[in-house]
Amino acid sequence: MEPGAVLELFRLGLSGIVIAVGLLLIAGGVLGLLRFPDLYTRLHASNVADVVGSVVVVIGLAIAAPDWAIAVRLLLLAALLMALGPTLTHVVAQAAHAAGLAPIAGRYAAPRPGATHTGPPR
Repeated sequence: MEPGAVLELFRLGLSGIVIAVGLLLIAGGVLGLLRFPDLYTRLHASNVADVVGSVVVVIGLAIAAPDWAIAVRLLLLAALLMALGPTLTHVVAQAAHAAGLAPIAGRYAAPRPGATHTGPPR
């Protein structure tokens, strides 16, 4: 094999690994979105994991880009995602707060499948 072909395979393999890590981070955000009790904690979980995960995926795509111009555009997109993700999450949280949506106060005990306890959380 030529050295150029080996480097190309290494670059594409590294890109695949980086993209897979980003997708795992996004999956963690989805898990938090499904698991947490109220809008504010769900918003926090999805923002942290999804912004970081999407930036990592776009960086992985930039590694796999066939041209430097495309890679630079993808890196600019990653910077835009890093700037806009938290800003938009803050806007949504402020709108929910202004609308009077209160977070859950106190301890939260998640219901377990098959549990018969129906009283207040312990």
